[in-house]
Amino acid sequence: MMKQGGIEARLIWLFLTSGASGVLKEPGADYGGMLEQMEADELLRLLEMVRGRLKELGVNEESNQKQEPVKLFIDKNYTIRMDAADGPEMPLRPLVKALFILFLKHPEGILLKQRDLYQEELEEIYSVISPVLAKEVVQDRVYRLVNIQDNSFSEKASVLNARLDDLLPKGTADCYKIQGYNGHPRRIPLNPLLVSWL
Repeated sequence: MMKQGGIEARLIWLFLTSGASGVLKEPGADYGGMLEQMEADELLRLLEMVRGRLKELGVNEESNQKQEPVKLFIDKNYTIRMDAADGPEMPLRPLVKALFILFLKHPEGILLKQRDLYQEELEEIYSVISPVLAKEVVQDRVYRLVNIQDNSFSEKASVLNARLDDLLPKGTADCYKIQGYNGHPRRIPLNPLLVSWL
């Protein structure tokens, strides 16, 4: 009898080899042998990779039902609306919103150690979102956000990610969050086609 871990690992392998459709395909005969040779720690890493991919696809592990991400509509004033151009507004604090907009504009991702390269663009976005702020205030707040010695970026990204859990349908929020690993670009894994710039 195959152990539970072996069954789970085989399902993981099936998912990974089935492409992005989320539909399992029949494995080739050699896949099972490959999984049988993997150690427990390798299988656990594989399991975590699949769980991450499921989140990106909007699959709710509890119900196994796919939740479709909502489309975002962003106008020239950076008002963010959900589902439709006249849909409900996504309420975010100005600097948090500016960070969110910056990452939506750069789906390829941003290396944190190079975030100072985006200072001018971030100042322009923040100035549009908060037009009453003095230029010096905008520059100071954005400088803190892009300064690698300051903790402002981590704080704002954490606030954004937590707020998205409250604003978006269960099972879809991870698609909109700033994600990434050390040494790799941070990015929002949302399909750029789900963002409409008005």
